[in-house]
Amino acid sequence: MADDTRKPSPQAPPPPRAPANVMPGGTAHTAGGEKTSAAGPTYIDAVRSLGPEYYLNFHKRPCIRDSQLQGIAAGFAGGSLAAIIGKPVLIASNWAVATWCGVSVVSYQVCQYYRSKEKAGMKQAADLMEKKRASIEAKKEARRRAREEYDRKEEALRREEERKRSWGYWYEKNVKFW
Repeated sequence: MADDTRKPSPQAPPPPRAPANVMPGGTAHTAGGEKTSAAGPTYIDAVRSLGPEYYLNFHKRPCIRDSQLQGIAAGFAGGSLAAIIGKPVLIASNWAVATWCGVSVVSYQVCQYYRSKEKAGMKQAADLMEKKRASIEAKKEARRRAREEYDRKEEALRREEERKRSWGYWYEKNVKFW
């Protein structure tokens, strides 16, 4: 029985060693040809990439101020409650911080939810106003066309009346030579 293993023909090209779309010096997963680290960007890299303005204007973003104020008040209440029921200071402080974090996050998310609902409502109202404006413009255009048609018919009737009152009308109607 003959050996059935197939050998590549001497005419066939060799199989590729790497993906075909790799740039020199790059990897298969980057478009710019830069090699990425195996672990990817770190949290510190992400924080540094935001820049100082992001952190200096933190309090100006929507919902932050209200959620932080509610979180501070809730943290104070949570820490005070822990102290009143006799927890050690370190545990009461942990309760205060945990309450502050939890209430701040929940309050921020609730605020963002209501902002998105309000934004969607405003968009719907703007669309409705645009439709209303288009409807009013269409009605005005229809009234203008109807008025022009009425004026045109009135002008034609007026011309016909003037023509009938003229001598030429009587002459054409009553005098016939043949």
